[in-house]
Amino acid sequence: MAAATDAATGDATTATTTVLVGVDYSEHSYHALEEAARLAAARFPPGSAEVVAVHARRPLAPAFVAIGAVAAVMSVEAAEQRAVEKLIGEKAGQLSAQYKVEVKVEVKDGEAKRVLCDAVGEHGAGLLVVGSHGYGPVLRALLGSVSDHCCRHASCPVMVVKMP
Repeated sequence: MAAATDAATGDATTATTTVLVGVDYSEHSYHALEEAARLAAARFPPGSAEVVAVHARRPLAPAFVAIGAVAAVMSVEAAEQRAVEKLIGEKAGQLSAQYKVEVKVEVKDGEAKRVLCDAVGEHGAGLLVVGSHGYGPVLRALLGSVSDHCCRHASCPVMVVKMP
């Protein structure tokens, strides 16, 4: 939380700290979201922090576009995305009530690691929280790691949350 002075009145003002969280459909990300809400509630006075859960919507797979199955695939993917977004919204609402901290949800198109790093800049986030799936070095090398990328490229501190 940053304290500043209003230029016009000279009064002290309180800036809101944004804690950004990467979420998907996994329990790992829901655990990270809960840890972010708990941290925001414990660390900052009421009303001085917000948690923004960012879900990266993956783009349509090029292979399906090439074979002409676009309409069917888009319909299935749209239904899946609506279900995921509904679950994330419900979880955000529960955590907001439980920890008495504002939890917003944003859905952005793109690759998760880039979406999260861009969102940090857009929000001026003070902290980025991501879950860890706990992959070993081989799977991490094959699949890539959102948390590794964010630790190297985000413009704010990054907290990686592992499942207990």
